[in-house]
Amino acid sequence: MINLGIEIKSMKNIALLILPVILFFACDKVENPNQNPDAVTDCTVNPHFVKSNLTKMNFRKVLVEDYTGHTCGNCPRAAENATTIVNRHGDSVVVIAVHAGTQFAPPVPPNYPEDFRTPAGTDWDNFLGMSAAGLPKGCVNRSQTPYPQPRTTWSVTVDALLNNPQDAKMLVTTTLDTTQLLLNVEVKTTFLKAFTDDVFLSVVITEDSIIGAQKDYSPPVGATVINGDERPDYNFEHTLRGAVNGSWGDEIKKAPIAINDTVTKTYKCFKLNPWPVKPSNPKYNLKHTSVVVFIYKASNKEIIQVEKVHIM
Repeated sequence: MINLGIEIKSMKNIALLILPVILFFACDKVENPNQNPDAVTDCTVNPHFVKSNLTKMNFRKVLVEDYTGHTCGNCPRAAENATTIVNRHGDSVVVIAVHAGTQFAPPVPPNYPEDFRTPAGTDWDNFLGMSAAGLPKGCVNRSQTPYPQPRTTWSVTVDALLNNPQDAKMLVTTTLDTTQLLLNVEVKTTFLKAFTDDVFLSVVITEDSIIGAQKDYSPPVGATVINGDERPDYNFEHTLRGAVNGSWGDEIKKAPIAINDTVTKTYKCFKLNPWPVKPSNPKYNLKHTSVVVFIYKASNKEIIQVEKVHIM
């Protein structure tokens, strides 16, 4: 009996030694991630559309965040500025339009009924101080302080950051079930540079080509304008719709991080219900929906790399 007890105790000690090793090397899979709208407890995702950025992952990219609101009459100029930057740099630039703040983003019925605000956008805005500084404001990779920067500075910052080498690469794969409106996202991150900072991963949803009303103090020639400064058929691009893994994402790697360290993160069963923008017409266009993924340093929120994948 004594020998048997010793053997059992030894086996327990061995198991305790092996368990952390198993956990360290295991891929991190998150069932039913924090999401908006309602959660799904379990699911089987039929792979109707599988997309990835495999052919576009081996170069540096930067994120332009455009904080805006549909009753902000000067905000269309910032959106135009972001479009100009994308046209010049192509896939090297990803834009997220964040409708946030209490002055220009809330619905104002009947002319401005939409509500493009999201919990993640509100949390980012509160931390970065964008709407408090007066919209439109934005930032590139959250690389400057103070974070709120006027649109006239974005292009110069983008040019400077794109001259730096790529610090990490991310292979993003999305699997969409168009019948159940369920989405899986897998992100494999490989670090190309050593870091002395913990690194977080954020996964968010954006949508293009949303038609709605936007106030515009200097509309372009040919634009439809009513009531003096209202564009009823404005085209909203890059609109933040929600966060798959919460406002600030998940920590994927603690410092120190070495070159070629790799982390794979999988999110399953994200429910793509119609977003509560316009209750009278709660559709949402999967063809114009994308997953935007970025990693950032924990200490100052500076973004290291960003990727965008259209889910259809």
